[in-house]
Amino acid sequence: MRDKLRQRYQVQKEISRNGSFGGEIALSEMQRLSEMLYVDDDGTSTGKIEVDFEFSNNELDAAMISGHLETELELQCQRCLQAIAMPIQLDFRLLIDASDELVEASGLDSVYSDDGNIDIAEVVEDELILGLPLVALHEDDSCHKHWQAAEVDSAEAVKENPFSVLKQLKTTNLS
Repeated sequence: MRDKLRQRYQVQKEISRNGSFGGEIALSEMQRLSEMLYVDDDGTSTGKIEVDFEFSNNELDAAMISGHLETELELQCQRCLQAIAMPIQLDFRLLIDASDELVEASGLDSVYSDDGNIDIAEVVEDELILGLPLVALHEDDSCHKHWQAAEVDSAEAVKENPFSVLKQLKTTNLS
């Protein structure tokens, strides 16, 4: 059974009861992520992140958190500088307070608790930042109208050659 989403979780308590949680987090709560998103004229990011996760022990008997995120982020197209809607679905598995040896042996990343407590909003924000594309671009031709060069007048395209004076000197007969 999924419990209601909270801000902070006590790791050992949730692992002992195999805590499973689900809910939504507002994008406006994600300050670092909001700086990377396309913002409207009012300067705010709207939207929600659907979060499902659970605490457990992995096969090496190490504490871990695993979950799934779904959201749609508004990024800025790097070609036309307009908004682009980017649906994101991420699955994550993270060890909790794991040693370097355990991280290397398992091949998973680790998240570190604050005195045995984890702020789930920070974990979600970190995972979304890591899941963003390096360069956001429209996949279709919708942004071509914004970046095509304007037509150049053919009369302006033909410029006078600054060395044409030298050509006249060459043809002049020096007697």
